[in-house]
Amino acid sequence: MSDHAPDAGGRADHQFRRPARSARTVRAAGDVRESHGGRRLATGITIAAVLIVLAHLVHAVAQAPYVLTGRGPWPAWIALGVVLAVGVISRLVSRVLPDWLYLVLLAGLAVPLWLDVSATAGQLDRGVTPTAAAAAGAVLMPVAAIRGSRVPLVAASVIAAVLATEALLQATSAGLFVVPGVAVAATAVFPVLLATLAISGFRRLVGRELDLSLVQSTVGTARTAVGMRASEELAQLDFDAETLLDDVGSGRIMIPLPPDAAELAGSLAARLRVRLIEGRTDTWLRHAVTESAYLSHRVVLDDPLGSAGLLSQEQRDGLLLALWLLVAEPPKGAGPPLQVHVACRERADETDPDAGFDMMIDVSGVARRRVDPATWDAIGSVGSHNVVTGADGFRIDIACRVAPNIHAGSPSARGAARSRGS
Repeated sequence: MSDHAPDAGGRADHQFRRPARSARTVRAAGDVRESHGGRRLATGITIAAVLIVLAHLVHAVAQAPYVLTGRGPWPAWIALGVVLAVGVISRLVSRVLPDWLYLVLLAGLAVPLWLDVSATAGQLDRGVTPTAAAAAGAVLMPVAAIRGSRVPLVAASVIAAVLATEALLQATSAGLFVVPGVAVAATAVFPVLLATLAISGFRRLVGRELDLSLVQSTVGTARTAVGMRASEELAQLDFDAETLLDDVGSGRIMIPLPPDAAELAGSLAARLRVRLIEGRTDTWLRHAVTESAYLSHRVVLDDPLGSAGLLSQEQRDGLLLALWLLVAEPPKGAGPPLQVHVACRERADETDPDAGFDMMIDVSGVARRRVDPATWDAIGSVGSHNVVTGADGFRIDIACRVAPNIHAGSPSARGAARSRGS
């Protein structure tokens, strides 16, 4: 999504894309997730899985007297124990479970499933239901916390489908005993489903907080700042220019330049000019929006003169927090998608040239009553504001007053901003 909205004439400002996170940042994100309670969540899920497995084991012992001779559930439990032992030992030996072993262990759960279904087939009328097979579904709960939830959820669904099919096929002979048979099948997938919901919610929460921490570094920059994307571009431009000049200086490329070298020099010059022009209005707010995984898809920024760079540290913190809380509200029902449009405009006040500027935050897709109350406190730190309620959203008009020497470089910085914008 572009950070600038097209004007009436159909023009649009420069397009910005959020830069991809580096491998080091991704690894750091994983470490932060673990240190923010991920290990405790995995431990809690593991304890819940152990309790569910023990409950199925107690059920197997309780129904053992009713099982036909020679068709007990213990071979299936022994097979399940072997799979669990291999998985636990592998996890203790190496913190990173190889993909091939992970797939082998998942496929190994088919053995206790087959043994248990074979041992209990045709006995539902006696109240005998699978136990080890249902416990195999619960075993997938800690796997979802360690290796991702999609594959364990699919595997648990397959186990539940097999157990439910076995119970329904005995409906004629089993009668009302089909109900506990289907209930046992549900115990193979519902705990994994609940664990998946808890894990996905936790990861979303920590991911948002981590992204906010990474983007918040832009708050302390100067009025016009260089973001991660621009830093990479400038580094590459600097390297290409030094390489070309070194080739010319060492005589590897003769003067006048050959067509290919001349074309490269012209391209470098054009890219540098574009970078310099963009840099005049590349404020902290632009980089906070474009470099955020959450704001970049929901916030559109229109700040042609880079006025947001004049805000103080407290005002920047408040504005960033307000935008974060606004995009955190999911749209309700089948209404319009959530979108926040931020526009900064110079204030025409000849008596006080340093009075500040006006900011408009137009929010669509969320009703005012659903906004977190902390949002208004954060906006209050930016400036005096007025809220206008609309049909599918609301608009916040903020009068931002700024000190002439804060982040502007000099008292004449605002006049320079006007001259650049004219």
